Amino acid sequence: MNETSPTRYYNDGPNHPRTPLAARAEKAYREWFAKTAADVPRWTKPNETAFAAFMRDRTVARRRAVVGTDHGACLFRPGHEIEASKHRGRAQAVCIAIEGWEHFAAAGFDVHTIRTVAMQGWNRRVDRWSKTLLRPEQIELPPRPHEDIDVETQETLDAIKESLEITDDKLPRDADIRPRSLRRLIDRYPALRRPIIHGLLRVGETMNVIAPPKAGKSWLASDMALAVATGQPWLDRFPTERGDVLIIDNELHPTTSAQRIPLVMEARGIEPASVVDHLFVSNLRGNLKDITSLGRYFDHVYEQRFRLIVIDAFYRMLPSEADENDNAAMAGVYNTIDRYAEMLGSAFVLVHHTSKGNQSYKSITDVGAGAGSQARATDSHLVLRPHEENDAIVLDAAVRSWPPTEPIGLRWNFPIWTPDDTLNTDKLRSDGRRRRNKETPEAPTEPEWDAQRFAEAFLDDEPKTADDILAKAKTGKLSGRRAQRLLGQAETAGIAHRWKFASNEKHKFATKPQPKRTAGKKS
Repeated sequence: MNETSPTRYYNDGPNHPRTPLAARAEKAYREWFAKTAADVPRWTKPNETAFAAFMRDRTVARRRAVVGTDHGACLFRPGHEIEASKHRGRAQAVCIAIEGWEHFAAAGFDVHTIRTVAMQGWNRRVDRWSKTLLRPEQIELPPRPHEDIDVETQETLDAIKESLEITDDKLPRDADIRPRSLRRLIDRYPALRRPIIHGLLRVGETMNVIAPPKAGKSWLASDMALAVATGQPWLDRFPTERGDVLIIDNELHPTTSAQRIPLVMEARGIEPASVVDHLFVSNLRGNLKDITSLGRYFDHVYEQRFRLIVIDAFYRMLPSEADENDNAAMAGVYNTIDRYAEMLGSAFVLVHHTSKGNQSYKSITDVGAGAGSQARATDSHLVLRPHEENDAIVLDAAVRSWPPTEPIGLRWNFPIWTPDDTLNTDKLRSDGRRRRNKETPEAPTEPEWDAQRFAEAFLDDEPKTADDILAKAKTGKLSGRRAQRLLGQAETAGIAHRWKFASNEKHKFATKPQPKRTAGKKS
């Protein structure tokens, strides 16, 4: 065929007459197929809009290739097959991707798995296909997402499919869960997940923020969101990693949020230009959604779009059939949130309220309305309890992937909470205190516990293990955490001395230094 003369054949496929430009046309087809396929892992659903647009482009390209007619038949310019093959590659890539996406969705895989496993695996196969030797005389069809899947992708899909089946309520309790060897576990997970709020929260984790009603927890949550959105330390104590933040607020009207958040910004000295495009608010009051229906909402949020997602208030997100006092129901709710966190590559903060009554005597994980599984299912459980002093609270946390945190005293300076190191974090307000009878003499005030008093009360010349010292301290009405902190302070101050023995023996503490001759020897 003469490549300089118009032709009656519109050549955009391998089944048409061969031309000297066949190799270049096939190269263009593969190149644009691969480029288009590379965008598929960013989809959140089958992109029918893109397919329609690319088909229109094919029609336009064909129309532009017409240079005349011959006895009523169109004549096409020579060399048009390169441009035609480009448009065919784009349209076919989207068509095949849609077909594959629908196949995996019908098999029960979620959007995150389809995007990050199935379609990325398909892209690797497409990349190899696009770089194979060009043979215009031999048709090499492009790979399809759901056919001839490579071993690595298939194994990952099988593992996910098995996990979905294992968590099905209909399976017996002894359903097979294949373990990993310690070697494989360490090789696959050599490091913890990336921090978002150092000391408290990582990517993919969930944190509860628990406080009494009207205690300023929403202000605190806004302060936290602004800290992450700007990369500033939260409460001047917890460094953050900067990233976009989404607040899903089902209590405040948009007008209220629009007034509140700038007040916190002003108090923190945050310039609007540094945050207005990094903090997003979705006000759902009047259009409430439960935690399950949020799945469709999150399907339109692409992976790692938001570093932090704050849900305020959590109790209004519970499904109507879920009882917050039902451990099984609440465990299911937290499982759903875990899936969202994994799908989005985000961390979730859930703002919740305390139960009725006095919270001062409770352990950290017992604070919060509803079933105890709420504290056990989360990665960080942060509680705010009223201090004895007015306009003051104590912030405490139980964390899973960080070292234990010390309680922090916070004082209310509208519209933010600020740390106050002068507050004694042990002095929690007890709402159940009875009024003292005026005729009853006032009991003498017990002196404050400090390192000196602690050492005098619980240590002597005879070395004792920390366990023995803490057990004795409990009889003095000191909590284990408080006693451990005072023991550390006593050692730092040189009041308590650490005695070391053999490597398999526990260290001991005494009020006098360890003689050199006993170091490393059994006592």
